[in-house]
Amino acid sequence: KIIGISMIKAVFFDIDGTIYSYEKGIPKDTAKAIELLKANGHIPVICTGRTKCMIYPDFINLGFDNIIAGAGTYCETNGKELYYKKLEDAEARRVIDGFLEYGFFPLAEGKEYIYVGTDTSNLIHANVQYMDVHYEKNPNSIKTVEEKHIEISKVTGGFQNDSDMKAFSEKFKNDYSIINHNNMLLEFIPKGYNKAVGIDRLIKEIGIPKEDTYAFGDSFNDIDMLNYVEYGCLMGNGNQELKNKVEYKTDRFDEGGIYNGLKKFELI
Repeated sequence: KIIGISMIKAVFFDIDGTIYSYEKGIPKDTAKAIELLKANGHIPVICTGRTKCMIYPDFINLGFDNIIAGAGTYCETNGKELYYKKLEDAEARRVIDGFLEYGFFPLAEGKEYIYVGTDTSNLIHANVQYMDVHYEKNPNSIKTVEEKHIEISKVTGGFQNDSDMKAFSEKFKNDYSIINHNNMLLEFIPKGYNKAVGIDRLIKEIGIPKEDTYAFGDSFNDIDMLNYVEYGCLMGNGNQELKNKVEYKTDRFDEGGIYNGLKKFELI
């Protein structure tokens, strides 16, 4: 099926909780749906809070040539970098020190590397699993926060038994958008950046009008994306607080959510 240029749609996919989970991997029907989407001439785009080095080959191999990473702090199309927001060294160190001071395990995220804390003894169990997967999938991209030079665009912290989220968030709220992922991870994104910023830049680059944009996501760092595109769709496993803020809904990611959603939008 060949379609004209005016009919091409861009579809943006979050990763975690949308096309993948640490427990279940990538559902087969999701992989098939993205394959069909591409075969129909549409453009699938990864749009994730993960920075580029955390986007494993398993995801790229689904057929993604366009990437928005780091919650909108990085954008590329067909291997061409459109922009990359980097924190200054002193600012990166200030935020990492803040995570340590307020009882969080730091995961400082950049394009090439993530820099992690050295003491995992106080991590909650879910975050131990999270780290294990990264070490297994991409061990060469992991360094420690004790490195002299750190190149990052955002910082996430793993909750520990003594984390003080309230005081920490109060101290940094003017400089960062702060997103709590189910008391498991606390994500700090520089103000002025989010997934919608990346989408706006990318669609201008590839020539897709906003009315031809779709997105699938499940969590609070997806809300800008879901509200920016013409057709934002919340996964069935998405955060309950988002249900009244997003117009379209689909099934859980592991119960045909992506396949059924793309079918409903008549993209496959």
